[in-house]
Amino acid sequence: MNSPTEAERLLRFDVFELDVRSHELRKGKNRIRLQEQPFEILRMMLEHPGDVVTREELARRLWPEGTFVDFEHSLNAAVKRLRAALGDDADNPRFVETLPRRGYRFIASLVANGGAAVMPVAPEYTARLAVLPFTNSSGDVGQEYFSDGLTEEMILQLGRLGRGRLGVIARASSMMFKGGTRRAREIGETLRADYLLEGSVRREGDRVRITAWLVETSSETHLWTDVYERHLTDCLSVQADVAARIAQSLALELMPEQPVHRSRDVAAYQTYLKGRYYWNIPGDQGLDQAIFYFDQARASDPEFAAAHADLARAHTARAEYYSIMPRTALEAALPIALRALELDPHLSHAHLALANIRAMLDWDWEGAEAAYQHAIALNPSSDGAHRWYGLLLAGLGRHTEAVREAQCARELDPLCLVVGTSAAWTQYMAGDYEAAIETCRHVIDMDARFAPSRRVRGAALLQIGRPAEAVAELESAATVAPEDPVLLAWLAHAKAVNGDCAAASVLLQALQRLAERRFVPSYHLALAHVGLGSHDDVFALLNRACEERDPVLLNVGLDPRFEPVRDDERFTKLLDRLRL
Repeated sequence: MNSPTEAERLLRFDVFELDVRSHELRKGKNRIRLQEQPFEILRMMLEHPGDVVTREELARRLWPEGTFVDFEHSLNAAVKRLRAALGDDADNPRFVETLPRRGYRFIASLVANGGAAVMPVAPEYTARLAVLPFTNSSGDVGQEYFSDGLTEEMILQLGRLGRGRLGVIARASSMMFKGGTRRAREIGETLRADYLLEGSVRREGDRVRITAWLVETSSETHLWTDVYERHLTDCLSVQADVAARIAQSLALELMPEQPVHRSRDVAAYQTYLKGRYYWNIPGDQGLDQAIFYFDQARASDPEFAAAHADLARAHTARAEYYSIMPRTALEAALPIALRALELDPHLSHAHLALANIRAMLDWDWEGAEAAYQHAIALNPSSDGAHRWYGLLLAGLGRHTEAVREAQCARELDPLCLVVGTSAAWTQYMAGDYEAAIETCRHVIDMDARFAPSRRVRGAALLQIGRPAEAVAELESAATVAPEDPVLLAWLAHAKAVNGDCAAASVLLQALQRLAERRFVPSYHLALAHVGLGSHDDVFALLNRACEERDPVLLNVGLDPRFEPVRDDERFTKLLDRLRL
């Protein structure tokens, strides 16, 4: 018999290495004692990363036929010993995830012998479902936030319950069909959805009447319709009933998860839904109102975990959009995100908020990656978690994984402009500029006024030697967003590269005037000075960007526009400071 190769013998993840020949688990140079059964459980999971290893499969491996043992107690004890050896937490796992009554799954990245991370293979969904916006039947447009909020809650909960079995299309794409008259087959083809969940909401006082129906898109067949009458505080229980009906109809086993902490306070819940309504307004237009309502909701119910999680995410979004200095927003978000996880460690978007904070505020790339992975494990249908994880991987130079995560986000939210633009950015960072231009074209076709995608397209055109077209693209975008500081700085850089340094200097003066009215990020000003060749200004501004905790500092090491300053020793010091 041939001896195993090194790839077969050594299984690496995080800081650990499992030697299947010597039956040793090592952490760095230290050997960790691991008994036979925990070793075999870990080995089975590492052989099938991302897949469920069932309790029955473990029983056959650990206890051959004819062995008499208290299986449930023995398996639980073995898994507990494994977690202790790894320093893992059952309630907040980094490595071993429990799927109640089914088995276990390894959720971290494996590391190939060349050092590149190998992500667990994403599960192939048995079916894809789109939850279309529930119609507000109350006759009061002021209740629109309520029907939209219930739709979004349904998407979130079905995404959690259907892990690995049911892919749930994200909100932005589903909301594109609000109030429309397109046929089910056409919607299904656009979203690549096998089924549509539709419904209506009628609210009268403290009572809510929710009607829901499931449609197969290919045949446009109604599989079932149900009507639910609930008190306002109990209306979210409808989601469990609907999930059960979907599972029955599609022959899926949607496993119940740990309960999500929801408010029993009617006022807090309604205020929270108003926050969600403003959170979903494109760009940063609704962030101030969203923060106000989320803060009100958690003040009404201090143990309302979802309100804390979304408040933390709203603060991080203010950093992303440069509504205020990023550091101020991120420092405000951190204790709120931690409190959300104290209240409910199973809340995917709370882990997502913490991941963003770990990356943007702390430059803790490993901690951020673990939190993104945890968010995805809790809800594989979270387009936001896949999108942000892809952006992290792109900045770290793990381009194959980055593009894959971004593509996963696009599959979950194919009509979302932000998701499409993020996918283009991962392609840009990977050096695939033609692909980035094509992806941006798809986004711009959906909305020609969406400046972020036009920014990325301009940057990609610059890299393939078409600076005049890059300038034209960015100038055209500036007519739509004349006070976008990032766009103006990128345009200044492109003009300087194209030889028009005078025009670039005029743009920098305009940015100085703009800084009197709003925050202008130093990182992007530094990019403009790269084009002008003023390297001292570049590094002064990049160091200021570090103090500001600019969210995109992660990209500085690989963005090709910074190539002219890469050989400067100050650039090396900057990367060391950022732990890049």
